[in-house]
Amino acid sequence: MTQPQGTKDRKTQIAEQIAVISRLLGMIPSDDTVQLTEPITDRPMTLAEWLDRARDSHLKLSVLIGKELDIPLQ
Repeated sequence: MTQPQGTKDRKTQIAEQIAVISRLLGMIPSDDTVQLTEPITDRPMTLAEWLDRARDSHLKLSVLIGKELDIPLQ
């Protein structure tokens, strides 16, 4: 039995967002410094920028999971 294309696309988006949030969460400073760099581009980023990106990624993932599981998010 095959899945509709929309379901496959959402599952791919879910996997991509999980990878993004996992990478961002792995960047949490382990000491009192806030010196962060983007792992792929090696670009410096502020802690506030990191938090914004982590929050946005989490929200996207939540919406994708909600759609995939047919759960209305409030």
